[in-house]
Amino acid sequence: MKRFVDDGITLNRFSRQPILVECPFCLKNATVYTEKIDDVDFEQPFFSCQNCCKSFDQKAKQENNLGYFSGVYLDIEETCRCKRGKFQFHQYYAKKSFVPQFIELNCNFCPISKRIYPNQFDIRKQFNRGFNTDPYFGYCLTLCVSTRNGLVFAYNQEHINCLKDYISANLRQRTYLNTNKTYFNRLPAWIKSARNRKEILKAILRLEQMASTIQPLTNK
Repeated sequence: MKRFVDDGITLNRFSRQPILVECPFCLKNATVYTEKIDDVDFEQPFFSCQNCCKSFDQKAKQENNLGYFSGVYLDIEETCRCKRGKFQFHQYYAKKSFVPQFIELNCNFCPISKRIYPNQFDIRKQFNRGFNTDPYFGYCLTLCVSTRNGLVFAYNQEHINCLKDYISANLRQRTYLNTNKTYFNRLPAWIKSARNRKEILKAILRLEQMASTIQPLTNK
């Protein structure tokens, strides 16, 4: 029996390592990281994209509106003809012109695939992506996988490893009393459910494959 002991970690723990995000300008892989600056008592967050060579801190982002302020969010939710699955797609685009004419999607339950035309769905302005964004700039995470219940996301490889250990454990224990702000306590019930363990582990495997591919491109 595999055991996992939760020592009360928070989501902030995973932000100490570089966070893999999608560049809002070129839509390629980028990094958000923290760095100690002279004469400053705390680490300062920075954004860096090796593809389009953009790099800036939080102050520059706020002063120049660098990010998703002119972007759009495409939200697709369509029931498959099998009646048990859905075609799902959730994505930011830095400009409306970046939205493709069509998207090939697979049903999350059966093998059926379908060509979806985004202009038939809701394309709206969105300033941030909510919970699956980095905590400093609000840019969307690269490591994000859609399941039939919702999104599974991670900041980086350390985050993936910790989530995998938790999900795969048959016995989960904790060593703290206050559960209000801990990472695992705040996870959705469907992620923590043993009934969904196989599906979540498959999603985590996809995250691992994504991270192994993009990690060398996003090191600062």
